[in-house]
Amino acid sequence: MKKLLFLGLVSCASCCFGQNESITDKLRAYSSEFTAEKAYLQFDKPYYATGDTLYFKAYLTMGERHNLAWIGSVLHVDLISPQNKIVQSINLHADNGISWGDFALSDTLLAGNYRVRAWTRWMRNDPGSFFEKVIPVGSLQSSRVPESALPGKKIKAAPDVQFLPEGGTLVADVASRIAFKATGTNGLGINVKGVVLDNANKEVCSFASVHLGMGSFSFTPQVGQIYRAKLTYANGTENIITLPEAETRGIALSVNNDSISKASVRIIANPAYFQENKGKSYRLLIYSGGIANTVNFRLDSSSMKMDIIKRRLFTGVATITLFSGSNEPLCERLIFVQNYDQLNLETTTNKTVYTPREKVHIDLHSLTRANEPSIGHFSVSVTDEAKVPENERDEITILSQLLLTSELKGYIEQPNYYFTNINHKTTADLDLVMLTHGYRRFEWKKLLKDEYLKPQYQPETALEIAGQATNLMGKPLAHGTVSLIQIPGLLISRQTDNKGNFVFKDLVFTDTGRFVLQAVNSKNKNYTKLIYKNDMPEPEKEFVPPASDTALQNMGPYMVNTEKQQEQLNMLGLGKGKMLKGVTIRGRKPDDKYFTFSLAGAGNADQVMHADEIEKIEGPLDVSLNGRLRGVVFRKKTRDITLQPWLAGGLGMGPMLVIVDGVEGADIGTMTASDVETVEVLKGANAAIYGMQGGNGVLIITTKQGGGLREKDITPTGILPITVNGFYKAREFYSPKYDVNPSSTHPDLRSTIYWQPELATDKDGNASFEYYNADGTGTYRVVIEGIDDKGNIGRQVYRYKVE
Repeated sequence: MKKLLFLGLVSCASCCFGQNESITDKLRAYSSEFTAEKAYLQFDKPYYATGDTLYFKAYLTMGERHNLAWIGSVLHVDLISPQNKIVQSINLHADNGISWGDFALSDTLLAGNYRVRAWTRWMRNDPGSFFEKVIPVGSLQSSRVPESALPGKKIKAAPDVQFLPEGGTLVADVASRIAFKATGTNGLGINVKGVVLDNANKEVCSFASVHLGMGSFSFTPQVGQIYRAKLTYANGTENIITLPEAETRGIALSVNNDSISKASVRIIANPAYFQENKGKSYRLLIYSGGIANTVNFRLDSSSMKMDIIKRRLFTGVATITLFSGSNEPLCERLIFVQNYDQLNLETTTNKTVYTPREKVHIDLHSLTRANEPSIGHFSVSVTDEAKVPENERDEITILSQLLLTSELKGYIEQPNYYFTNINHKTTADLDLVMLTHGYRRFEWKKLLKDEYLKPQYQPETALEIAGQATNLMGKPLAHGTVSLIQIPGLLISRQTDNKGNFVFKDLVFTDTGRFVLQAVNSKNKNYTKLIYKNDMPEPEKEFVPPASDTALQNMGPYMVNTEKQQEQLNMLGLGKGKMLKGVTIRGRKPDDKYFTFSLAGAGNADQVMHADEIEKIEGPLDVSLNGRLRGVVFRKKTRDITLQPWLAGGLGMGPMLVIVDGVEGADIGTMTASDVETVEVLKGANAAIYGMQGGNGVLIITTKQGGGLREKDITPTGILPITVNGFYKAREFYSPKYDVNPSSTHPDLRSTIYWQPELATDKDGNASFEYYNADGTGTYRVVIEGIDDKGNIGRQVYRYKVE
């Protein structure tokens, strides 16, 4: 056996020597043109109930080193039902690669496995790069049939077993390793065992799965033999599958990745192949973290070995590819490099045991691998584990997403298993994942033959409104003029192209934007029709494995706690069978007088006043409304707006929650009656959708925003009113302050104790946060995740007791 020496890491830009040029140049060009973009979302908890609010923090990275995207990008986040329909969708402006948002889960949702999908327009060039996570949602309305239990959900008719030779092919007369993966009808791994039989039905070797349906075995195939695997599943059923046929002339690549410090590569040519190719040039390319390293050698021996020093590679998936002298890819093997170079997140508290409702103060200190302070962005979730039990293996974390699942094809079951309590067993199981999943980023044959299509979608740094204009007969309106009118006041005009297409770029607005599109032809006549194109990719129809049985079992305690919360609301007169939920947006009926939208909840308002009625008394808004909103008192001295005591829902006489155009806590002191389009009053049960913030009632005001456009002002031909989701403004997570209201006697049944989507460390790597415990006793779990300004990622889980 000939031993090869390992060369140091060389960047793609500097390793182009001789025949290397065609490979590395194309690799560099591909990496430049198809810059990797990834999204990761951390959630406040793993599952929810209808009526809950789902909170999340979004991280958007660019490049293969996980650097936060420094250019502000538009991140689209969708909530997808078990029936593969988009239930809600919001747009976030990922400034410096970070943003956060939430979904209010309506109590009318059916229970089942929902999905949250996050994507950018650039990611649409590679839909496999979308972030997706299954989110189980439970419901107290047990009489409703869960969508996930509806018939027709299974995709595979029978268990599936795939056999995958290491390096890509079996080679006759060469000891070969074959990995396999068995999945059940639900897409999850199942146990299987079996034997390999030759042409004479003689047993060659036996095998059995060792982790989530995966395993491997080794044997030396012989020329002329066709091998079959006789399988036995856990339920006793059997099956026979033919193994891949061995090449009579071939070369094999194998890697031993058991060592922490190095990976040992072995290249073996069978006798027939060696005789034909002896002395020819070959090349081994190691690709890791966007950096390529090549080793050139001649086939002077039928067996050659080399060691790769892993500290010179980057943590994550690395590809090892064998090329011929003519740059033909012959074999490829994936390995996972674990260099333990993630951020070291140190958390300290003044005690490890607390009491219910006691204030908790936690200090965070973030360090790099070199023990240098790390300046970064982090998110924090604190949950009561008695109410929100979690199987850590099933979690999708910032480590598992950015380092593992985003790099591979196919579904990775229990991804966090490989990053929790790392040991020889988890490392060996992770190597089986490398053997049974392909690399997702690129394929060598396509790359070398320039078969990749040019990017169809370009990055978007702001919102766009696009569509098509036609004449009344449906023919594209070439070189016409389309105007975009925003309420209030904005007017932009664009010319259509030859196909009647138009686009308005670089738009920035929040919440739901109300616009009118107006088109005229080249003769300035408005005999036109307009089509608004809401360009959103449909959810993938391919099979998505459900949440694991363990995750569904863990929801039991959570739903019990949810039921207790509902009972508490009913006792306070706030429930009446409905769950608490956040604000949802609903449009008015077509016969409403204005093109307007209300930010009322799904429940009915107790009183609604429209513009014509409000304007009957002109002047300051509070003067116009005082005495006309039933039970609402405007106090001039304190400028508070309160309900009469008998209407305060039993929660006190504090100020009402005031929402103006979706903004909480807005001041209406400078508004006049002519500014306002609608006023809605929510009390008691109807105000309960805003949680404790709405305990004293809610006053929702929607302005005209400049007077608006009324139906009589809009020409019926060539006009199209549209509503477009703007950038979403995330709601603040409610966390009680018991030092402010220590006398509160209402039970505190929170499951998510604290949620902080943005926690930034200073120049010394320090940050801190504090909150109050709930009434629950037991173990509280603190999860901190984030990325620093150099692309280093980190995750820390800390637990403490509440007694």
